[in-house]
Amino acid sequence: MCYASFSMFRTPSDPQLFHQLGLLSAALLVVWVASSMVEAAERPSPDRQAGQAAYMQSCARCHGVTGKGDGLDAARFYPRPRDLELGVYKFRTTISGSPPTDEDLFHTITNGLPGSNMPDWRHLDDATRWQLVYYLKSLSSFFEDVEPEPVDLGDDPGPTRADLAQGQAVYKTLGCAACHGITGRANGPSAAGLVDDWGMPIRSANLTQGWSYRGGREPRDIMTRLIAGIDGAGMPSYAEAVSPEDAWHLAYYVASLQEPANWNMIAHPVYLAGALPESPDDPRWEQAVQNDVRLRNVVTAAGEWEHPPTVTAVAFRAVYNDEAVAFRISWSDPTQDADAAPDGLALMLKPSEAVGDTVTLQAWPYRGAPSLDACYWSAGTEATTEQLVNDFDRAAWDGDSGALRGTARYDDGRWTLVLQRPLHPAAPKGAAAVTTDGFTSIAFAVWDGGNPEARAVSPWVDLSIRRTALE
Repeated sequence: MCYASFSMFRTPSDPQLFHQLGLLSAALLVVWVASSMVEAAERPSPDRQAGQAAYMQSCARCHGVTGKGDGLDAARFYPRPRDLELGVYKFRTTISGSPPTDEDLFHTITNGLPGSNMPDWRHLDDATRWQLVYYLKSLSSFFEDVEPEPVDLGDDPGPTRADLAQGQAVYKTLGCAACHGITGRANGPSAAGLVDDWGMPIRSANLTQGWSYRGGREPRDIMTRLIAGIDGAGMPSYAEAVSPEDAWHLAYYVASLQEPANWNMIAHPVYLAGALPESPDDPRWEQAVQNDVRLRNVVTAAGEWEHPPTVTAVAFRAVYNDEAVAFRISWSDPTQDADAAPDGLALMLKPSEAVGDTVTLQAWPYRGAPSLDACYWSAGTEATTEQLVNDFDRAAWDGDSGALRGTARYDDGRWTLVLQRPLHPAAPKGAAAVTTDGFTSIAFAVWDGGNPEARAVSPWVDLSIRRTALE
């Protein structure tokens, strides 16, 4: 998470803390790869004062002044920043129960932890990052009491010799689907009740979202996780449960489950002559580029996370004709919920009278905030409604549906929704127009009924439609 993204949560009364927002957040380590190794001869000698200064500047805001994981921003992130005094690190190239190597620490500081709030610190020079390594180790006696013991990964068969069918069989035999789901969408029967060693709720990884693998997404990274385990997070080491050969096949199989993401902040809907597609399976959707958008869970009024997020991204394609625009929107949701707390999605637009920028939906609504145009679909009623709203109270979103139409399908942990609305709807009054001569801003809000206290929202994305396409 970049510094600017959380500017709304700054506490600038303390200038030093104002400059400490940089993160060493969540679990603190990723698997080391040979390409990033720095030889010992290139490392500086330990300088505690320099390490402490770098830590206070870049890490204390989240991990706390003494490293207990209790920094000013700690409660705002999922997963929580690591308590560095314990010396328990999730991502290592060492056996379960042993500390990470220096290279493991250096690699994580350098590359960050994808899918978490721990950014990379490549802008710091090598010497500073090594001083951080030394300083982190000084915070826990675990590094003095236990020597790192590297894992033995055996021989990588390579992609041409990896047996995906065998890997799938191992996935089934080891019971991976209990947490990760049959197809890896984190919708296994045991996924909802997981907690870490400190009693905090956690979610199993969605294996289709390779961009969120905190320990790395390549087969070797996955193999390391299988053999080393993820200490403190409920992911055991399988070193004694499976042969290295089968573990490698499993690693390649897990890697094969990843679905490529196409991150775009500007989407280009495709013009279609005639009626727009109403079914998720209409082949014409393939003419439009898929746009993937990250989601962030909304924090409480106190600025804290209370529930781990279950919906972390949406993917959409958009098409239009002379009268309307249609979206096919999909997102992973571990449970299908249609009762008191139904699953739901809102496509948010800025009303026609709105001027200027609208702050991220993570901060909306706020004092003086404008109303927003919400195109809402509910799994409870299987109905759509479009309304100008002042907050996220779905119970009040029962106004005029206008000409909005929607149909949805749930299949193996994934919703697919088709929404269609006029470019210039007549109702509700003040509804946003989708311009055909520039940009129209949209955003998404998603509710998981199985995790009802959490709501995930996206940044604003621009639709770019040019009038020339209509002529």
